[in-house]
Amino acid sequence: MKLKLLSVAIAATLASTAAIAADTQKEETIVVTGSALDTHIQTSIDSETLEQKQASDIKDILNTMPSVTVDGNARYSRKVFIRGMEDKYAVVTIDGARQEGQLFHHSGDQTIDPALLKVAEIELGANSALSGAGVINGSFSYETKDPDDLLKEGERFGARVKTNYQSAYERKGVNVSVYTKLNDQWQFMGIGHWSEDGDLYIPDHDKVSSKQGELKSGLAKLVYMPNDNNEFKLSVNHYSDGGKRQLSGEKNGALYADDEHKYNAISRDTVTFQHHYDAGSDLLNLKTQLYYNRQYMDRDQLTDVLWDKDANGDWIKDGKVDIPKREYNVTTVGGDIRNISWIGDHQITYGYEAYHAKQWIDAEDGKIVSGTRKGQTQKYAMDGGTVTAHGLYVQDMFEFSQFRLTTGLRYDIHQLGGVFDGNFSQLSPKFKGEYQATDELKLRVGYGRIFKGASLPEALTMKPAEKVKQSETKAMTGHNYEAGFDYNLTNLLASDRSIIGFTAYRYNVDNQIHPTKNNSTLSNQNDVHVWGVETVFTYSLSDFDLYANHSYSKGQETNLKTGVESQMNKTGIHNFKAGVKYHLDEDIVFGWDARYVPSNSYTDKSIDRKGKYSEEEIERKGFSTHNLWAAYNPSFAKDLTLNLAVDNLFNKKYAEHTGFGISWGSDKYTSYEAGRNLKASVAYEF
Repeated sequence: MKLKLLSVAIAATLASTAAIAADTQKEETIVVTGSALDTHIQTSIDSETLEQKQASDIKDILNTMPSVTVDGNARYSRKVFIRGMEDKYAVVTIDGARQEGQLFHHSGDQTIDPALLKVAEIELGANSALSGAGVINGSFSYETKDPDDLLKEGERFGARVKTNYQSAYERKGVNVSVYTKLNDQWQFMGIGHWSEDGDLYIPDHDKVSSKQGELKSGLAKLVYMPNDNNEFKLSVNHYSDGGKRQLSGEKNGALYADDEHKYNAISRDTVTFQHHYDAGSDLLNLKTQLYYNRQYMDRDQLTDVLWDKDANGDWIKDGKVDIPKREYNVTTVGGDIRNISWIGDHQITYGYEAYHAKQWIDAEDGKIVSGTRKGQTQKYAMDGGTVTAHGLYVQDMFEFSQFRLTTGLRYDIHQLGGVFDGNFSQLSPKFKGEYQATDELKLRVGYGRIFKGASLPEALTMKPAEKVKQSETKAMTGHNYEAGFDYNLTNLLASDRSIIGFTAYRYNVDNQIHPTKNNSTLSNQNDVHVWGVETVFTYSLSDFDLYANHSYSKGQETNLKTGVESQMNKTGIHNFKAGVKYHLDEDIVFGWDARYVPSNSYTDKSIDRKGKYSEEEIERKGFSTHNLWAAYNPSFAKDLTLNLAVDNLFNKKYAEHTGFGISWGSDKYTSYEAGRNLKASVAYEF
């Protein structure tokens, strides 16, 4: 029972640290739990602060996190990078539902609305057996709100209406929530959110009118608690972001300023069922999750150039074709069941997970209207690949003397089907070790064996079965190593709580595969090696909170086809982040968040299709940004909340160094981030 009590103590400590509002207020914490940020070391923002900062997309959620970068200047273009690689190498879940596959390589895939978010946990690295199958650089686990998170003490029914505006995106929106406690057993909640974007403002740049869009997001959740031992949750979550806009959201809008844009949308439907059974004993604490997740992209009909290849393999134009409406789909159906047992001083978690993912295109046939094939039809509907995965896992956390050891083991099976073929499996040990050297100093080490089977490639560039010439696809494998420390500064700085932590990590991935345009061969592309460091400092005293962190990663990739070794273009970037939060009184809270990314350069090495070797020096200009925010919840009208904020206070023209264009030295394609953004919202609870 020692570890069980310790877990409760840690949770209570973290909760009390986050609780800087009144005792009656409910707060959830977005916690970074990997390595140097484990347990005592975290930068956190609670769900209340997300609202105060008027978070409206994935960048607002993750922007203060170390080793995490989000680029793109439109909601549908946001791409997430963690420890030097894209989130395609992480596990992303929403209420436990895996987000598998890639819809389109010029748009992002993390479609989560902050208005629905209760908590998001970001785990850095691959050292936990509990993070799911296929973790390379980390995991993102999002959990949506419950009715009890919105109901006030003793309240049976409530409703909330919020309206907001953001100047840089000409973004206006309305959010309506209703929530009720029907009786002691049943609770229900419904949230609807509508938001519309107009022209995008970028400093020293023409307004971008080709990235307009409309967001429709909603959540319905039913909670049933028949007794003290059982809790059931059923949720339905919809997300749709679409408009008549450029298809390639991450590209520079100026490239499409004069085009006539057709409608396209990125959507997601997620249905989850969760059951938690706590028998009140040391042996049985069971959690079961079942889910259905569908991500899809809709494209309107259009007439376009018909491309073909000549005898030399070069692309040529061969007339035009009427293309019908198309819907590109990736569905994932799966589940996870796990139990926690306390046996002596051991906390043992063990379980089984499985999922099946498939991709397909739903469309009518197109008609070729000119060229050498005039009058013929072009087929657009097709089935793509499938993935069937199974995983068994066990993890034991054991504490003795000044040591805490967490050992884990996963056995994963990954099977490809549909237009692809392959069967991969691996036994992967995991380990985390902690040594409390002094009352203030804790030393940490970690190791994780990496295994990830080939994911489904990009849906938009899907190929019919007759055009798939699969290579000898191999699973991605490697090793993740970490070492670091935490030092408690609470007494030294005379604070309520203060801590500094540091982590150095190194991991490799053999036979790395990226899903973009990898539909014909599903080929392994590179061997990669990444190393990096993370430093985090937090400080709390009374009504004042401060955080500061620094992260850096450096990666090398060796092309498996040419043998050329070059720096990975999403690495070599220092990232400094800092912020404060201060409660002026019981009515007003305000804060500041800042980032500094210094200039950097690297040498890109490559061999073109004709076998010519080249080197190019790539330079990326540094930048700094500052955001201010404030919230007013007047004592005389506690149901009313007013929020004001300014993002990019000094109107800096800048681009994230992981972004399209700038990461590989093309100013033409660089998509600069939004300029000064004035934000305001008003909310009222009934």
